[in-house]
Amino acid sequence: MKTVWGVSTDKEVAELLGGSRGFVSVLKNRGTIPYAECVTMAIETNTSLDWLILGRGPKEVEGIAAVAPIPAHLVELPFLDVEDVDIRRDQENWYVPRDWLGLQGLAADGTVAVRVVGDAMEHTLSEGQVVLLDLEQKSADGVYLVRFGAGAAYFRRIQHMADGSVRLSCDNPVYAAEVVPAADRDRLQIIGYCHSVVRTVR
Repeated sequence: MKTVWGVSTDKEVAELLGGSRGFVSVLKNRGTIPYAECVTMAIETNTSLDWLILGRGPKEVEGIAAVAPIPAHLVELPFLDVEDVDIRRDQENWYVPRDWLGLQGLAADGTVAVRVVGDAMEHTLSEGQVVLLDLEQKSADGVYLVRFGAGAAYFRRIQHMADGSVRLSCDNPVYAAEVVPAADRDRLQIIGYCHSVVRTVR
């Protein structure tokens, strides 16, 4: 990374990665390779992942070849479009370690990335942040991506009430909570559970 960016200190690398001053030191002490950051860097600088991570082959490649093929230890997560709840691969995709997904109990084919729109969940989710969404978890209370009727999807904190209704609340106190009556539950689509927020890399 230092060679590609033309820097010499861990502090400079941490700043370019968008982390704290000690971010690189923490990675070194743990013996951890920042795979997601490596992939992002490879895309932005047309650098070979084989060269960057494994130290083999030429350093520079052209265009998309910089990130193809995807290493076996990484999983590509497509984006989910909140406008029509369609899984899309024409946006930038996120890559996470396969082992990490397993440790989190997430299925590779049941996890997608979603970009937060609006400020209704401010203090928990900020506009523009990327959330990893578990499409298989839809029953427990928590923060979910939902859609009511045919409108756009949005994040809300779900609480299942004893009378069969569902309370949809915002973490931003400016917005009032909504209650979906039991009779209208079939119009409420619970798309997936907000598992974690991805830190973006500059």
